[in-house]
Amino acid sequence: MNHSAVPNIPGIPVRDDRFLKEKIAKLLNMRSYRFPGAQPVSFGSAQLEELEKEDYFVAEKSDGVRCLALLTVNERNEQKVYLFDRKSNFHVVDNIRFPIPQDPSFRKCLSDTIIDGEFVLDTEPDGSTTLRFLLFDCLVIAKILLTSRDLMKRLGYLRNEIIRPHHVMLKRNPHMVKHQPFSVEFKEQQFTYHLDTVFKQIIPALRHGNDGLIFTSVVAPYVLGTSEKMIKWKPANENSIDFKVHVTFPGSTLPDVPDLTARPRIDLLVWKGGDRYEYFNELGITDMEWKQTFGNTPQKLQGRIIECNYDPEAQEKYNLQSPWRFMRYRDDKPDGNHKSTVDKVLNSIKDAVTQEELIARIPSIRDAWSERKKKASEKKAEEAEDNL
Repeated sequence: MNHSAVPNIPGIPVRDDRFLKEKIAKLLNMRSYRFPGAQPVSFGSAQLEELEKEDYFVAEKSDGVRCLALLTVNERNEQKVYLFDRKSNFHVVDNIRFPIPQDPSFRKCLSDTIIDGEFVLDTEPDGSTTLRFLLFDCLVIAKILLTSRDLMKRLGYLRNEIIRPHHVMLKRNPHMVKHQPFSVEFKEQQFTYHLDTVFKQIIPALRHGNDGLIFTSVVAPYVLGTSEKMIKWKPANENSIDFKVHVTFPGSTLPDVPDLTARPRIDLLVWKGGDRYEYFNELGITDMEWKQTFGNTPQKLQGRIIECNYDPEAQEKYNLQSPWRFMRYRDDKPDGNHKSTVDKVLNSIKDAVTQEELIARIPSIRDAWSERKKKASEKKAEEAEDNL
């Protein structure tokens, strides 16, 4: 798995977002606003069995920024696109339009629509970068709530009613392309029994970083929050946790006047809700890594949220205090992972499933999928016969 730079959310920050939160809550039938994006659970042996029991799609898990978009139209019939992340930071984006289907003029745009995706920064062959918004779900379209519908129906709306009209508009108006703040694409998903294709063809061809897979149930509804039907798989050394950092500088008499010549102690804290955190472990980092990554401005770590991966091999190789290694800052998150999430990740590490084990299950997954399809066809035929 490879890593890449994480893009910033485009657009202009919205200072007063109360009306947006109220609108989103109303569209989703939520009592009050909270970030509605579905959150995956970690992969373990039980989830391996789940892939045989139920139909799942699989997609590569990108190094990017998870982001939902609210599509609206103002009183002048102008499209307004509001992007919002897990921190509930809202940004408004201009110069991008999502026209309604079957409108040859492309003047009427979608409103009261919420879509789910992630921003990635692709490196092109010439070395330039392209910001892409990869879409993988649709929660609401034109006030129609889709969360209770299965993934196949939601993806149908996403591709045919949102992405396709947008692409047709750009194809017929090529002068608009250069003004787009980012490109919009459908995030490709495969049947789970095509896992080997994902590993051998899709991931190696990516122009952005990747750290695993995401499995999503084909038949389950969209869950606002943690979803047992959305599963993230990572290789053992890619299992990660988002921690809050507390830095202690040895020899400093005042916390605001650190001794920058000394190597500080970097504690990783786990969130317990509210403003409560507890000590988890130290960061495993070599002296050279410390100087190269944080040496000039070590105090910038204090209070930040960072993502760390579990790498016991590096711990042994470099004789580190801890197997938890720095990956990147997570300034898109207000807090580190909750203790309950951390416990699940730790259980996933203990109950890890390897890439080889996943691929070995492909025949069983394919057979189970085919059997379900056969039974569904037989049932449909019986119902049709009964209705004669």
